[in-house]
Amino acid sequence: MECVQPAKLAKAPIKEIQTLEQKLGVTLVAYDKVHPYKKLSAADITKLKAAEKETGAILVAYEA
Repeated sequence: MECVQPAKLAKAPIKEIQTLEQKLGVTLVAYDKVHPYKKLSAADITKLKAAEKETGAILVAYEA
């Protein structure tokens, strides 16, 4: 499974993001692209919801 991590950017995109942060008055975080979400069957969703309830965690299914 690929974990989401901050993107490694060159100076030009960083400067563009910083400018946008100033315009919007927010802090932005750029992440590397991740795999698309996996389309699950109703049965698989039920299993995920049960696991979330049992563990107290939020689970997200991505394409492998």
